Amino acid sequence: MKKAVYISAVLVLIIAGGCKKFLTKTPQSTLSPANYYTNESQVTAALTGVYDIVGAEATWGCRIPIRHNASTDESWFSYTSFPTGPFFYNYDPSDATVSELWKVMYQGIERANTLLANIDKAEMDTTKRSNAKGEALFLRAFYYFTLVQYWGDVPLKLQPSASVNNVDIARTPMKDVYAQILADMKEAESRVPTIQQTGNSGRVSKSAVRGMLARVCLYMAGAPLNDKTRFQEARDWAKKVKDDGYHVLNSDFKQVFINECADIEEPKECIWEAEEWGVNADPWREGGRIGNENGIKCLSSDVVAVGYCYGFNSATRKLYYLYAANDPRRDWSIGNYTLSATGVKTNLAATAIYPRYCAKWRREYEVAAPRNKNYTPTNFPILRYSDVLLMLAEAENEVNGPTALAHESLNLVRKRAGLSDTTIAAADGFRAEVRNERARELCFEGLRKPDLLRWGIFVPTMKEVAAEFKAYASSTYQYATTAAGNVTERHLLYPIPIAEMSLNKAITQNPGW
Repeated sequence: MKKAVYISAVLVLIIAGGCKKFLTKTPQSTLSPANYYTNESQVTAALTGVYDIVGAEATWGCRIPIRHNASTDESWFSYTSFPTGPFFYNYDPSDATVSELWKVMYQGIERANTLLANIDKAEMDTTKRSNAKGEALFLRAFYYFTLVQYWGDVPLKLQPSASVNNVDIARTPMKDVYAQILADMKEAESRVPTIQQTGNSGRVSKSAVRGMLARVCLYMAGAPLNDKTRFQEARDWAKKVKDDGYHVLNSDFKQVFINECADIEEPKECIWEAEEWGVNADPWREGGRIGNENGIKCLSSDVVAVGYCYGFNSATRKLYYLYAANDPRRDWSIGNYTLSATGVKTNLAATAIYPRYCAKWRREYEVAAPRNKNYTPTNFPILRYSDVLLMLAEAENEVNGPTALAHESLNLVRKRAGLSDTTIAAADGFRAEVRNERARELCFEGLRKPDLLRWGIFVPTMKEVAAEFKAYASSTYQYATTAAGNVTERHLLYPIPIAEMSLNKAITQNPGW
């Protein structure tokens, strides 16, 4: 955890030591927590640094939805130039993608801890201070939530680092980390403004906190904690978002993703997004890879006019056939055409399933010009209102059975897709339908693998995916059989990165690694 966080501090120490004999004057000004955080603008700048992790290429600006959650029963990683990685379930504790995520999560936590430890020193409006504190608490909790999903027990650190030598920190039981996540998020909920006040999807709002609390509680209710009492809390938090009355679904499913590509804010549907900006051709470098790595493959020679796309993520046969033939989400989420290097579309035959790429985010709708080969300004939805409705349907069913509220929440999502209302009398049948609806609505949004894990069906489901590839895929796509077939019980958690294991003498490795 600490190495990435401390790199800057180590460099400062090295530079100071190396230059000592040349410098005789006492510095007139330095930048440190002791003399920073004195006013609102400095707090805002520090908070921006905490937020910066959300849209980073290593997180929701690219890697989390596109690589960490690439291979499930709804999608598979169709880019073969990378021989190893979590997308092929072929990795070890030295894997760069796995290590990078660990590192950047703790960078965000360190930034949040530093801000929280110093924010009360700033001369600023008390309401704005409370808002900023709430946002920092939520983001710290969100980063820990990400860590426990991937690694289980992790070091819980709630104070900024005082020394580069204090690196031996034992893992905290996941249950206790979750308790801190809940505490931080609940305090944040009392401090942050409403989404009506923020007016955008990039800022943490009460709706974002409440929706994420519903997600956290659902995960606690599922494997491996299996704390079933949390279903009630998940239901209550999701219902708060619904009862607020502000959020509605965009009447056109595809417009949600067109708006993200076109940099159009839609807080009524997209409650919280990882915000990207520009194409990394400026000093701020806030562009992401959404639509570039996870769109319809287009190896364009004219990247300025036609958006280049690697096509990393493709749809499984299972996902394709989960949709009704008249469900418009299918042919928007799953591309039904190929693209030439000049952007010409060629429709795929109805029987051609495996050549179909993720198509939710399409570069043709980008407004930033000229287009960049590798970076886009497209936002990524971390929490959508449809997700909240499906979480409410799921939690209500687990608490009270398939009630009118459970059906209403599920059918609002179906209705947007032009589908008729469904009525399911048995809780088991309703549960299965909600799980399928989550795939239809939220595919390629980085939620399926965590869903399968919390439902306790990840390993057997991936074995079924491998069998499906073996039975139906042509020789061109048989490599996906091996990728899905690699999954074993050890893949329920990532390994602690080897760099952390070598430097932190108090930490232990996950089973099987």
